[in-house]
Amino acid sequence: MTSNQEVVTYDGLPTSAGGAHSLRTKNPRVAYGSVQDFLDAAVLTVGAPEMSFQLWAGGPPDVGDRFESFAAAHLGGPQSRQRTHTQWRVRPDDVDATLDVLSSAGSGAVTGHGHPLASLVWTARVALVDPATGTPYEGIDADAFGRFAVDGYGRLLGASGVRAMFGTTASSLSLWLGFPADDRLHPAAAHVQKHLPFRLSAKHWRRWRATKDGQSYRATKITSPLVS
Repeated sequence: MTSNQEVVTYDGLPTSAGGAHSLRTKNPRVAYGSVQDFLDAAVLTVGAPEMSFQLWAGGPPDVGDRFESFAAAHLGGPQSRQRTHTQWRVRPDDVDATLDVLSSAGSGAVTGHGHPLASLVWTARVALVDPATGTPYEGIDADAFGRFAVDGYGRLLGASGVRAMFGTTASSLSLWLGFPADDRLHPAAAHVQKHLPFRLSAKHWRRWRATKDGQSYRATKITSPLVS
C-alpha cells in the first residue's frame, strides 16, 4: 500500500455514544420510509442488503407468542436462537408483512428493560453519491485504500455502510460513511444531512492520511464540515 490519498469518515454513532441515531418515531413503517428516502437520494446500495427479524426475550408472553407465530408462518425456521434473542432471515417479499406486525404491536411490546421487543434489522454496504453527477465519488472505496481495516468488525477504510433497526417502540440508524477529503467535503456532507431525519453529530468526524511509510493510515479528529 503506497497511496497518499485522504478520506474523511463519519461514524454515527459509535457504541460509546449510544450506537445509532434515533429516527424519532415510534412507527416502524414511518421510520422505514425515512431511511429509504435517504438511501434513494444520497447513496447507492452495493449488493443486496441483509435483513433479519429479531425477537428479544423478556417481553409480555402473549406478545412474544404472537411474534413467534408470525415468524413461523412467514419466515420459516429461525436463523439462530440464543438465550437473549431469536433471529430469522427476512426475504425482500416479507418486508411489508414484517413492518405490519411490528407496527401493530402496540406500546407494550417492550422487554423488561424497556427496549423494543422485536425489530427488523436492515444492513447494507453503500457508496455516497455525488449530487453534482448522480454517481458515486471516484476513488472513495475500499480498494482505493488497500482494503485497510479500520477495526475488528469488518469495516474497511473508504467503504460505507448503514444499519437500520425498525423496532416496535423505537427505531434507529447507524452510519459509517466515507467522504472525499477535498473541496467536495462540505457539499457532500450537506447533501447527506439534507436527506436525514436527524442532525449529524458535530463529533465523530475523522480525516485519515497515509503514514510516512505508506503502509498504514492514521486518523485525526476534525470539526464537522457542517459547522460554519
